[in-house]
Amino acid sequence: MPRAVALFSGGLDSILAVRILQEQGFDVDALCIRTFYSSCRSAAEEAAAVLGVKLTVLPVGEDYVEVIRNPLYGYGKGVNPCVDCRIYMCRMAGRLMEELGACMVITGEVVGQRPMSQKRQHLEVIARRSGLEGRLLRPLSAKLLPPTIPEQEMLVDRRRLYDFSGRGRRGLIALAESLGISKIPTPSSGCTLAEPSFAGRVRDLLQFCPDAARWDFELLNHGRHFRFDEQTKIVIARSATDNDALRSMATREDAPEVKVLIPLGFRGPGAVVVGHIGEPALAFAGALILRYAGHSKPEEAEVRVGGSEAGWVIKAKRDTAAESATPL
Repeated sequence: MPRAVALFSGGLDSILAVRILQEQGFDVDALCIRTFYSSCRSAAEEAAAVLGVKLTVLPVGEDYVEVIRNPLYGYGKGVNPCVDCRIYMCRMAGRLMEELGACMVITGEVVGQRPMSQKRQHLEVIARRSGLEGRLLRPLSAKLLPPTIPEQEMLVDRRRLYDFSGRGRRGLIALAESLGISKIPTPSSGCTLAEPSFAGRVRDLLQFCPDAARWDFELLNHGRHFRFDEQTKIVIARSATDNDALRSMATREDAPEVKVLIPLGFRGPGAVVVGHIGEPALAFAGALILRYAGHSKPEEAEVRVGGSEAGWVIKAKRDTAAESATPL
């Protein structure tokens, strides 16, 4: 039985790509890639179970930082390096293809569906730069693209592939129903890096921390971020989950210089200070904790620096600068 690797998010397009190849007798292995900012794992696991395919979930490597920092093909409306990201993921899929002895990689890409990565010229660049030229099949738009090697070798019947283009979903939904796919996933909200509010955090990091590593980029997922000065940033938790996440990140082996602050004797958010951690930055972080705590004695409270009994206690006081500071 011929074998293929599918880049798989669990969305409608990737489900259709897998089912189309299954209809042609292929054994398909699904690959879900976890980036710093998103993971398709939950949706992919559910969809893979319905399709009866094995799912592999792999994280991006440290080198993914360069994809965000210096994309060869530029950004979209935010800081989304769509083409470079797709090349990176296809390279990962290509390595899995070789490991499994598969003959090609398939994706759910549709010509013209996403303006930053799915124009015809983008699809050609992705295939070439990923090293998958001739081995990267897009079943939903294959008839609009040059035949791949598996098609030329008659492993894939090109007549049973499709010529979808553009952003419409009606035809794709109709195809799903004809292929026995009863549960149609809702469209995804898109890439986090394309969201204006989140893109602002990334731009701030790139500007003030040009040597930022994976840890710095992953921290952007949590809390409210405030730029104290060029060397220092403060992150205030939004929830108990954020509190736990910030403390966990502070204890990681790859963490830079960072201090955890926790409120003493009152309910309020925790915080981390990253960078140059002097008394002014700690005082400002304490004032931000009070701002979001709603403490019963709002003018002053105690905050422990260090996040454990081994830390020291400072007095946190409200101030007008913290009250008016705008999160990134």
